[in-house]
Amino acid sequence: MANWCSNIVQFTGESKQLENLQTLFEEMAAKEKETQEGQLPEFVKSDSYLFFIQWDGGILYYDTKWTPNIDAIQQVADCFNCGFSYSYSEMANGIFGEAEYSDGVLTDVSLDWDDFSVYDYNKETDDYVFEGNNYNHEYEIFEILLERKRAINRLQDM
Repeated sequence: MANWCSNIVQFTGESKQLENLQTLFEEMAAKEKETQEGQLPEFVKSDSYLFFIQWDGGILYYDTKWTPNIDAIQQVADCFNCGFSYSYSEMANGIFGEAEYSDGVLTDVSLDWDDFSVYDYNKETDDYVFEGNNYNHEYEIFEILLERKRAINRLQDM
């Protein structure tokens, strides 16, 4: 049985493009409910299907098996001439990251196994300890670590 990777995508582009994307994903969601099978747009070449598809407030929510399918979403963006912001997580396999796609350039920043070892869980206080600070949820720490990696990438791009 597959672990489910949670994916959240916000496309960027002209309002007509976004309306067309909404129609595409709402049709895919309806077909998924009807067939009980994962979906991909016909023009996308990928083995990673979208499951539990929802379009809400201009944001696409869906799951994939095991890993994110950034390549499939990039093909959709190219077809509709738009960009996207993409976040994904599948914690059982240590997958947590964000991707941006704009003007044909994809930037993907993710945590690695070493990142998951820099904090501790305190059973007595039921919180996470990172660099001497306490956090209610480990996702707060992940966001800090991702921001640091994004900053390093920006410096390297200069």
